[in-house]
Amino acid sequence: MSACMDHTNLLVRATSLCFMSKHSQRTAFPLATALCVVLAGLAVSEPVRADSFDGPLDASAQQAYEPTFSAEVSDLTGQERADFTDSMGDGLTFAEADCRLTDTTPGLINNLLGEACPRWVAQVDALMLWQGNISSRPLFLQYDSATAITGATALNVNQAQTIMAAGPRFGLFLNLDECYTIEGNYFHVRPFSGQASLPTGSYAENNLAGLYDTGLTSAQVFTSGNIQSAELNWRRKTCGGLITWLGGFRWVEWNQQLNINEVFPAQPVSELTVNTGNDLYGGQIGMDVALWDAGGRLRVNGIGKSGVFYNTAYQRTIFQQSDIGAISTGAVADQTAFFGELGVNANVILTKWLSWRAGYTLFWLSGVTVPADQLAVTNISLAPPVGSALINTNGSVMLHGVTTGLEARW
Repeated sequence: MSACMDHTNLLVRATSLCFMSKHSQRTAFPLATALCVVLAGLAVSEPVRADSFDGPLDASAQQAYEPTFSAEVSDLTGQERADFTDSMGDGLTFAEADCRLTDTTPGLINNLLGEACPRWVAQVDALMLWQGNISSRPLFLQYDSATAITGATALNVNQAQTIMAAGPRFGLFLNLDECYTIEGNYFHVRPFSGQASLPTGSYAENNLAGLYDTGLTSAQVFTSGNIQSAELNWRRKTCGGLITWLGGFRWVEWNQQLNINEVFPAQPVSELTVNTGNDLYGGQIGMDVALWDAGGRLRVNGIGKSGVFYNTAYQRTIFQQSDIGAISTGAVADQTAFFGELGVNANVILTKWLSWRAGYTLFWLSGVTVPADQLAVTNISLAPPVGSALINTNGSVMLHGVTTGLEARW
């Protein structure tokens, strides 16, 4: 039942009273008629509270109801909407007032849970990320064939800088009441691709999985990677709503590949491929802080999450050359790793149910395996021990970039 009865209901009651009074004593009819006119005028002029008809009128029910909501909130614009508050002094912003004015059926979920408006919030973002902090690892050295002496670094793995990678992020929030929320998020970004090459010259390998061959004339390096994550969090808003604490479970996957093609005089092209993978499982804690919210169309928030995770890591190294075939080896490890997320997001309210989002996000992983770190702990040369491998899980990865998308509320 709505908070206020409409004019029609009151007019019907006034008409009924007039009809009844017509059949009463003639001496009371003029007075009853005057009362009917007054009631009908009130019914046409402004609404009264519905609960005033549920029993005898008391002092609170007789208080005049301010017609703040008599105009549609959608008719307000600019600062009028930003300054909009309800007549009962709750201090609602126009977005909250729009939500409360919507006449919807409660439904099963709303009947089971506490009061919340909106009940659901959905977010769809595009993530555009770059990989930074690529560790230094010399792959090839200058080589003087006349003196058989190696020189300075000719090609480093961090010269294969990756280009922007993009992917979607989906978020869904269920507000249990005004304080507690269940949040789910998923994103997948790929591929973080990079490449670098050596011009024609004379070079030597710098311990490429046990290879130290000299005299190669050129080489190409390719890298790629992808990250995906899923999380489920419990959120609690503090008094005042400035800080929302959160905690939950998260899974993160970071996979990467390093591919090296080498050209030697009078030899087939050789290919060295190192694949690494990390699956992180564990709990995280964090906070969502309201940085700017003046009750208008713009809201800015900052978010931080981090946790210590169980990491199932692997590395697989393969060397291929047509005249000798393929040699492969690998290793696995289980250990702890760290994952953290920082971000700043701005929401611009477009309608009472839709907002545009834009922001900046940074992800940090440490205690993970990356391809370049496996070259020194792997041996795929023909010298014994052939095909032996360990795994190095001391690597780190930083991803950062911009996000943009939409938020829907209902």
